[in-house]
Amino acid sequence: MLVNLSTGLKAFIVLFWVSSVAAQGAPAPRPSIVAEPKIVDNIAFSSPIINVPALAKPKPNVDAIRNSLMKGRPAGLKAFATSFEHGVASGDPTADAVILWTKVTTTDPSAVSVTYQVAATPDFAKVVASAVVVTDQSVDHTVKVDIKGLNPSTTYYYRFTTAAGVSSPVGKTHTLPPANDTSVANYKLAVVSCSSYPHGFFNSYAGIGRRQDVDIVVHLGDYIYEYANGEYGDGSSIGRVPVPNKEITTLEDYRTRHASYKKDSDLQAAHLVHPWITVWDDHEFANDAWEDGAENHDPEKEGPWTARKANAIRAYFEYMPIRPAKIDASGHIYRSFQVGKLFDLIMLDTRVDGRSETGVIWPWKKNDPKRTILGFDQEAWLNNQLAASKSRGAKWRFLGNQVLFSPLKVLGITILYDSWDDYPAARNRLLDFMEQNAIKDTVILTGDIHTAFAINAPGKSANSAMVELVTTSVTSPGAGSIPTGALKLANKHIKYGNGGSRGYLLVSINQEKVTAEFIAVDTIAQRATGEKVDAVIETKAGSGVITSLKK
Repeated sequence: MLVNLSTGLKAFIVLFWVSSVAAQGAPAPRPSIVAEPKIVDNIAFSSPIINVPALAKPKPNVDAIRNSLMKGRPAGLKAFATSFEHGVASGDPTADAVILWTKVTTTDPSAVSVTYQVAATPDFAKVVASAVVVTDQSVDHTVKVDIKGLNPSTTYYYRFTTAAGVSSPVGKTHTLPPANDTSVANYKLAVVSCSSYPHGFFNSYAGIGRRQDVDIVVHLGDYIYEYANGEYGDGSSIGRVPVPNKEITTLEDYRTRHASYKKDSDLQAAHLVHPWITVWDDHEFANDAWEDGAENHDPEKEGPWTARKANAIRAYFEYMPIRPAKIDASGHIYRSFQVGKLFDLIMLDTRVDGRSETGVIWPWKKNDPKRTILGFDQEAWLNNQLAASKSRGAKWRFLGNQVLFSPLKVLGITILYDSWDDYPAARNRLLDFMEQNAIKDTVILTGDIHTAFAINAPGKSANSAMVELVTTSVTSPGAGSIPTGALKLANKHIKYGNGGSRGYLLVSINQEKVTAEFIAVDTIAQRATGEKVDAVIETKAGSGVITSLKK
């Protein structure tokens, strides 16, 4: 020990040791020590339905990847061409968390790692979260991370980097204000649905991607379509043939279709700059789907509906920035979001969770009280959400709903069977609950029918009166101008209709009113930036009806 030696003697000993080393040759340099990387869960491996673990995928050997990274040998990707051809996305924001998504484009068959970074500025000078995530072929190389511990009402920037040093585009997202925040003065939603790839270009998505005033994109379903080219739209002449070019039924089919959509540059642009809140409709599965089947599903040729539905759910879960289901074992996607004290967004599944058979004609069967479009569990959940929203003092309630809620008749005859008209008892139960509990200031956001409408949804009293805002499609063909005009004449509660244009809906919310702008793009025949405001409607707080319409 040198502790009790004089300072001079210590120096002499050190100098002698250094001289001896120099004379004998320096020892081999020690390998550099790499800090142990933080590896977080890729929730793409999780079960889409939390309490059905059989739907989860086995996770890769994280220890092997950690050891490889610590030894300076990045796990995977280094010997393979890599990129992020499917862009990035964020979704399901809360006051302190958000889901981040990407897909690694690689031919590497083994498990690979990527690093994500979340920063407070676009130059990443202040990184607030960073970790390594592992993915592999069993989840189609998708990556989903639930970033927690964020600040409320805050904009963040994020990116992914492969072990080979390839970076993704830089995405922009934000968290919601706290549920008890009374200072939220206004908020804006972009509402979209129904994007059939072969029918045309996604100029609506591009328009949303250019907007700086949108807070959240709400997608009401039909994000993809299940058909082969020519079965519903022919994209041959414009280079938009669906991939794979077949009706999709298997897990690989659904994954490939989702991946092909995510390669669209206009869709990527809308995902890049805004967080999304999404729900499925029927075409993420098959046309006119319900709980136990679909119009476009033949069990004899395409196998059990339960298997096809499970394939669609898993692919949707892997490719969309959403959290796993939390309540029951049926694969539900319904959930809610609180935006300060300004509003609650309650996302419904009117399609596959508990929906009774669709397309019923006979009145005695159609009016059966046992028929439900939501399922009785979801009905109870919705009632609780509405009551809780009122109790907590939220000013507005928005229902993210797939199919038309309001009656649609010609000469007194129901003409739309794939809607709430097919489930009158379920609609009456909801209206009864709202009336009995004096739940006002509720707006229904609807997609599915490819036609824009603004409707005074008939209620049983002023307490159950609502405004229904129906967005047109991104590309899927609408009813046409003449039929839409005829529907408006036959249904006096329809105050605005446009069946000839494609586009999206902007919904601006403040304490006094909700304003909806129906945006129509100039064309879908080619990529173009032209769009216009076709109509503006307002509903004032406390009215339950459309109070202003401008065209």
